Amino acid sequence: MDVMEIMAKAIENEKKSEDLYRKCAEESSDPETKAVFETLANDEHNHQRVLKERLVALKLKMHRF
Repeated sequence: MDVMEIMAKAIENEKKSEDLYRKCAEESSDPETKAVFETLANDEHNHQRVLKERLVALKLKMHRF
């Protein structure tokens, strides 16, 4: 597995985690628990964004050479 495949898999894993936390937040009746899951989901979303940005930068760098 090369770096680009690893990055793509990491993005996929972050998306799965985000989806899970959002589902948990939706199913939670306790406001504090719901807020924790929403925060976790947002964190995973931000991780995806950072990884996607780095993947694009890596692709651009590789195409220059």
